Amino acid sequence: MNVFDMEIIYFLNQFSQLSLFFDSSVKFISGNNLIKGGVLLALFWWGWFRVDKPQSLVRIHLVSTLFSCFVAMILARSLAFLLPFRLRPLHESNLDFILPYSMKLVEFDGWSSFPSDHAVLFYALSVGMFYISRKVGIFSILYTTLFIGLPRIYLGLHYPTDIIGGALIGMVVALLCHSNYFVTKLSQSVLHYSTAKPEVFYPLFFIVTYQIADMFDNSRAFIKGVVLAFQIY
Repeated sequence: MNVFDMEIIYFLNQFSQLSLFFDSSVKFISGNNLIKGGVLLALFWWGWFRVDKPQSLVRIHLVSTLFSCFVAMILARSLAFLLPFRLRPLHESNLDFILPYSMKLVEFDGWSSFPSDHAVLFYALSVGMFYISRKVGIFSILYTTLFIGLPRIYLGLHYPTDIIGGALIGMVVALLCHSNYFVTKLSQSVLHYSTAKPEVFYPLFFIVTYQIADMFDNSRAFIKGVVLAFQIY
C-alpha cells in the first residue's frame, strides 16, 4: 500500500468504533441505492424536463450520459478482472484495520478493490450533470465524493486510489461519450426516437435509469439466476 492510501486510511480509521450510531449511519448510506443513485437520477430526470434551457441540446447530452454509464461500468468490471487482484482494506491483514460497527469481514470477499465500480459509475453520471447546469454538475461531484466515495473508504471497502482511479475512468469515458462524433452518430438518433415513439421510449428510459440508480444489482442478479438455471437443467 502506498503512503497516500495509508495516511488517509489510518486517519479515517481512527474514528472507527467510536460511535455505533455513526458507523451504522455510514454503513446505511453506503448501502442504500436510493441515497446514492436515487438522488442523482432524480436530478437527471429534472434536467430532462427542465424548460428554461435549450431542451433538445440538454437531452442529447443526457442520452450520452446514459451511454457513458454503461460503457464505464463494462470497462470497470473488465479492469477488475484483468488487472492484478487487490485486497480491500478490511481484508488486508497487514493493515490492522479497525472494522467499523455493523461491518463484516465477509463483505465483498473475493472482489478486487480496484477500480471502484461506484466511483466509475457515479462520476461518469456527474460529468453529464454539467450539461444540465454548472451548479448541478458541481453539486453532483461533491455529492458523489461525500456520500458515495468517502463512506466506502471509511468502511474499508476501497482505498482512496480505488476511488480516484475509478473517478478518472468514469470522467474520461463520459467526456468521450459527449464528443461530437458520439453525439451526432448515436445520441441524436435516440432523441429522435423519443419524439417519434414516446410510448416505447419512456418505459425503456425509466428501466435504464432505474438500473443505474440500482447499480445494476437486479440486472446482475437476474443474469446470474438465468445462468444458474441453465447449469441446473
